[in-house]
Amino acid sequence: MQSSDRWLIAIALVLIDLFIFVAPLTGLCAAYVLIARPAWFKSWVEELYDSP
Repeated sequence: MQSSDRWLIAIALVLIDLFIFVAPLTGLCAAYVLIARPAWFKSWVEELYDSP
């Protein structure tokens, strides 16, 4: 393995690590719910606010 290959792999690992741990997961999930309007979310909210 050449030195340049090692550098590319190391940089790729750092970028993947940064994306996974720095990505705003709550914001991405909220954007998905707003755009896709999945049926499971509506049923979950109705179940959440259903009074006993």
